[in-house]
Amino acid sequence: MITKIQLLLSASGEGQINQITDQLALEWTRIKETSPDARHRLAVRVPGDPTASVPQDGQPDEVPEQPSFDVVFEIRGENLSFDALCESVEGIGERLGPAVDVHSSAALVGTEHEIVSGSERLFLNMVLRRLPEWGRANWQAHWIDHHAAEVRENVSGLQGYRQFHADENASMAAAKSAGLAIHDYEGTAEGYYSDIDKFLETLSDPEVQKDTGFIDHGRSVMWLYILQDSD
Repeated sequence: MITKIQLLLSASGEGQINQITDQLALEWTRIKETSPDARHRLAVRVPGDPTASVPQDGQPDEVPEQPSFDVVFEIRGENLSFDALCESVEGIGERLGPAVDVHSSAALVGTEHEIVSGSERLFLNMVLRRLPEWGRANWQAHWIDHHAAEVRENVSGLQGYRQFHADENASMAAAKSAGLAIHDYEGTAEGYYSDIDKFLETLSDPEVQKDTGFIDHGRSVMWLYILQDSD
């Protein structure tokens, strides 16, 4: 079982992304020394991110402003404990300094499930919240059982698809440890693509665009990223 922590970091202004990624490289060196079995991923939003232009059924006509989540930093491994993952990022928000808007940044801890095998450098990270009529346990069960089966059966263009199910208490602890404000997403759905054309082709599929009735689109976020570093 893959457990992981995913930090979703919003830059405080233009030109700060390189400063953030440089500091995260130092953070990974530190983490690797104390957790030699851990692996990591570092990704940044694609310049000119086209995601906002992709229509999705169920989206409100006017979507509230969402966090930019310019950088994704992830520590992952086989059966790493939630406590160890939280400890690995302790104080990271303070060390990133003014380059990061900690009030618009998030930490999630949980388990990853591979639904469609494959991985590419380009991936869509859909950071999800549930509709209020759904309980958290029922929502996550529907996501992994029903929705995953629909994706496998009906969406042909994915070159990899994973669900990352966040643990509410561990995510709260991780956000506090890291010094970031947000923790209350249900998790992330990650779709992988070889290039922008493949991404746009896949997301134009009506099966991908349709509203499946369990995601709160007005409070969820999806951005397109390119992987910078991983192991």
